[in-house]
Amino acid sequence: MARKDIQAARRILAHHVRRLRVARQMSQEDLADAAELSQDQISEIENAKHSTTLDNIQRLALALGVTVADLLHE
Repeated sequence: MARKDIQAARRILAHHVRRLRVARQMSQEDLADAAELSQDQISEIENAKHSTTLDNIQRLALALGVTVADLLHE
């Protein structure tokens, strides 16, 4: 059950990051620069293949102009 919860959380984060990035007309590279992450990390997060740190989620939230809660809510 815990594994499914982790995968679900990754998918939720992936969905919100991609949706918000596209809504702001940002490329993955634009978001990576704004969040001080690599484009590869953004791709892995958006494809739910990367388990990221809370610090990186905070960076993404700031770069997208939302709260951490906005990125993680179902």
